[in-house]
Amino acid sequence: MSGPTTTGASEPILASWKISDVLHHYPALLDTLVALDPAFGALRNPLRRRVQSRLVTVAQAAAIAGMEPTALVHALNAAVGLAEPAAEPQSAAPASPAAPPAWVDTATVAVEFDARPLLARGEEPFSAIMQAAGPVPEGQILRVYAPFDPIPLYDVFARRGFTGWARQIGPDDWEVSFLNEGRPAHAPHAAAAPPAASAWETPTAEVTIDVSELVPPEPMIKILQTLEELPPGGTLRVHHVRRPIHLYPRLDELGCRHETREPELGKVEVLIQKPAAAPETGA
Repeated sequence: MSGPTTTGASEPILASWKISDVLHHYPALLDTLVALDPAFGALRNPLRRRVQSRLVTVAQAAAIAGMEPTALVHALNAAVGLAEPAAEPQSAAPASPAAPPAWVDTATVAVEFDARPLLARGEEPFSAIMQAAGPVPEGQILRVYAPFDPIPLYDVFARRGFTGWARQIGPDDWEVSFLNEGRPAHAPHAAAAPPAASAWETPTAEVTIDVSELVPPEPMIKILQTLEELPPGGTLRVHHVRRPIHLYPRLDELGCRHETREPELGKVEVLIQKPAAAPETGA
């Protein structure tokens, strides 16, 4: 799904838009969101808004608030006097079952990760959570603590062979358990380790591209196309305006090493190293 274009001042809001895009084009909708559900109250905090709004789509925000995506889309468009958009295909956000599955209390918790301090500082926890998931053995749990139900993570972890379940333990506290059920058949390679810390100090990128001005999904398409053209072992440095969270699972599947840093607000650099040789496939 594509996001809003640069002419977004009169575009209808879609369920696939990031909340950050909604608030960029229509800042007054912050009050509308908070009025619709207290779950959106955290967006009044600039640091929390900076991180959370870039991770969550309108459809996922609706799931967090217990609303139908079409109802939230209608409410947001109506609040700014826009016509109802044409229907767009939606993939339902995975929801935790009402009762905890047996494994939540019986499986071993291999790693615990507290994302709350990072989010409180306005830092993006996605890469750190993915790194924490790396050493979790099959049949064991990664437990994440967050100030909200991190719905965008469920689909990402599902593609890595994890099943998630969340419970609220306080007004702004969630405990989310991800059980490693084994890597899915379409992702045969182990999660890629990040490059050595010195990779940033000693640039080795053979190609540098800037996708800052592109509209989703164009950045991901350009990055993958450029990677395909790189020779084995080549490196790619990407300049972006946000962390490409939907790209990371694809890079892992391709066996690419990758590291992301954010040198300043609104500027993100992703260093990607292509495998030295094509991964072997099963007979």
